[in-house]
Amino acid sequence: MKTRISGAVLGAVLLAGGSAQAADIYAPEPAPAATPGWYFSGFGGANWVDSTDFDITAPVAANVVNAYDTGFVAGGAIGYDWGAISGPFGMRLEGEISYRGNDVASHNVGGGGANALGAALGETNVIAGMANMLFDLNTGSPFELYAGGGVGVANVDFDGHGIDGVGVVMNDDDTVFAWQLIAGVGFEIMPNMVLDVQYRYFRADDVSLTAVSGVSSTTDSESTAVGAGSRWSF
Repeated sequence: MKTRISGAVLGAVLLAGGSAQAADIYAPEPAPAATPGWYFSGFGGANWVDSTDFDITAPVAANVVNAYDTGFVAGGAIGYDWGAISGPFGMRLEGEISYRGNDVASHNVGGGGANALGAALGETNVIAGMANMLFDLNTGSPFELYAGGGVGVANVDFDGHGIDGVGVVMNDDDTVFAWQLIAGVGFEIMPNMVLDVQYRYFRADDVSLTAVSGVSSTTDSESTAVGAGSRWSF
């Protein structure tokens, strides 16, 4: 009887030890918190611009509403990652330069319909310098979530807006205050490299423009972008 009891106890101990070893072998290790330090990032993607408008007095006195084709955004940033600041949350501060470009798809002059006076000409380009603050959520895996925003200045250029057969009616730019919101998912593929998939909302308000005919007006430049990028720490 004692032999049977001792054998049962020994078997239970061995089984428990084996289970613990198996758990140690197969349990995924949580991702370590980011190490504070500098990084460089680059990004690019598709950019969609909301309609804009401006006033003209020639060839007719009218308000012109501009619709755009899908364009692109590209940019880069240099920043500092502060690592974990509270539990799983981290923080990054960065300086960013970006470029957005979209061709004009149509001009609606005075409510007469898209391209009623002829095919649309021109493009709208935005060069921005932004200071961003981003918050990271360490999920305990190679994936991280992040969100944040930024403020800065943007040069919004209405380049060669016009009507085929009529000519250019707007060719002006303005530098104004701008702000943006950013959200994304990062995947760490190496200790010093993260791949990003991100969404951006960008806005530059009260862009002052003077038409070729001399009349002035203001408009807002508003866009959304979806793209991908990468970050390298150093």
